[in-house]
Amino acid sequence: MMRFQISAWTAVIFLTASTVSAQVQVAEPADTILHDTFVWTVDANETTARAVAIRDGRIIAVGSDEAVLAHRGPDTRVMDLSGAFVLPGFNDNHTHFRSASSFHEFNIMATGTQEEFVERTRGVVSRIQPGEWITGGLWGAYDQWAIGSAGGEAREPFAPDMTLVNEIAQENPMLINKFDSTEYAANKAAFAAAGLDWDNPQGAGVEFVRGADGVFRGMMRGRGVNGLFGRGGRGGRGGGAVTRERWIARTKHALSLVAEAGVTNVNDVMSGQDQVSIWEELRDRGELTVRVYYRHGLEEWQRLAAEGIKVGSGDAWLRFGSLKGHIDGIMGTEGARFFQPYDSDPNKQNRGYWRPLMHEDGVLKPERFRDLMVDADKAGLQMTVHAIGDEANNVLMNFMDHLLQQNGAGNRRFRIVHAQVIAPDDFKRMGPLGMIAEVQPFHLSDDMRWMEERIGHERCKGAYAFKSIADAGAILSFGTDWPGTSAAEYPINPMLGLYAAVTRETVNGTPEGGWFPEEKIDIKTAIKAYTFNTAFANFEEEIKGSIEVGKLADITVMDRNLLEIPPDELLEAKALYTIVDGRIVFERR
Repeated sequence: MMRFQISAWTAVIFLTASTVSAQVQVAEPADTILHDTFVWTVDANETTARAVAIRDGRIIAVGSDEAVLAHRGPDTRVMDLSGAFVLPGFNDNHTHFRSASSFHEFNIMATGTQEEFVERTRGVVSRIQPGEWITGGLWGAYDQWAIGSAGGEAREPFAPDMTLVNEIAQENPMLINKFDSTEYAANKAAFAAAGLDWDNPQGAGVEFVRGADGVFRGMMRGRGVNGLFGRGGRGGRGGGAVTRERWIARTKHALSLVAEAGVTNVNDVMSGQDQVSIWEELRDRGELTVRVYYRHGLEEWQRLAAEGIKVGSGDAWLRFGSLKGHIDGIMGTEGARFFQPYDSDPNKQNRGYWRPLMHEDGVLKPERFRDLMVDADKAGLQMTVHAIGDEANNVLMNFMDHLLQQNGAGNRRFRIVHAQVIAPDDFKRMGPLGMIAEVQPFHLSDDMRWMEERIGHERCKGAYAFKSIADAGAILSFGTDWPGTSAAEYPINPMLGLYAAVTRETVNGTPEGGWFPEEKIDIKTAIKAYTFNTAFANFEEEIKGSIEVGKLADITVMDRNLLEIPPDELLEAKALYTIVDGRIVFERR
């Protein structure tokens, strides 16, 4: 049933493309023409062009300046791009948009100075209403391992001085926390809102930290902090649940970051029905500036199936039919599941853990997760499963063997999420299993700070092994895991991922020559993984992912030719324009 649905949808797209091609022959007037540019189409033939014409949100012509300018009409916007680099809009395979919307409202994870802390506070105060609480923070994540280090380099520890922002945020209570929640900080407005005395703070289970000069600067420790200030509904502290209006404002702010990065499509993973309803509202109001491929949790498969949702459900802006499951934890908390214990565990016992769906009534029963996969797949839903450690990836491949035996061959496009550390003998299994490796290459640039310390040099040979994955016949799909974890920030900027994939270095260029350089891939492969391959992973390759006649006009214009610049210059490359549905949603000024 699922195969028929996809085939029928594809047939409609081919019909549309054929119709558009026929219209091109009569040189219909375009809404917008991009010309005097270098167009990297990412089509099957790696075609290049000089110009693109757009009409009604679709691409109607790709070719030379002369041929495409024939579509100029009296109302056509003609954009001379002076040789800028044009490619399909970046398609991020893995984001957590609800978290990103909150995270980017007030994030001081990488902040290292009081001056920057004060400026970020000014920024968030300017975007919210008086009386609304400011939460988040997550300072200190990069104190032990500095951003861009290859391990070992530390910086001067940072902690926010709330006395510097008491006046700035006098109408907005602030209660923020360190990345590991071992420390908290609040301003005077938060103390007042909680009925506490800033000059003589007291509370059960809370240590009010004073500096060497005896001055209290808002810093606290202890499990009682949240209870002392009160915790509201989801996403809120003290002031109660965050209003829908504020969530919409957060979403729009996050959307502006996405557009600035040149991203035209995101996979939004398990942000919840509240976020889905915001996507729907923004779409209906014509205010959505990115296309969304949404993933529900695996445990929701029966509800989705009962509602008739399958792969391809939805519209060109918001699609459903994909599920996300988890097998193990993450490396950052030493929860990823390995065959052998972590080198960093002094007792040499911790191998990571299996996630709850691998258990039943507190007992490990992997077949429970395996059977959920089989049933959801039968219902025509796409499976995507988080696996980090080498044992987790091995077990997931075993599950796929079983699924194929039960359900037979099909166009399921199974996505192994992260595929972070693969055992040597498991690479060769990925291609025959039809796996799409949904990876986030900037993870390697950031995680190499501590990877070898935790799992040793030998196991790291199978970490973020993009070339080995591709050589094994699996499809590489790129994204970010935006906004990151409580211990690391993963920006939405695709340039970081492209840079990491082709250099395998930190943003500071270490180690020279790359970390396990034999796993580097070339820039063309990396761009395809970030565009066409993610469209393929989303069952959308017939309507997006390359610049071809008939496809959606989702296009990114970069300020330099990504195919020709030195790899380290990728970090400086910026989007000049981001075009979604033929509409410019970001223009660099």
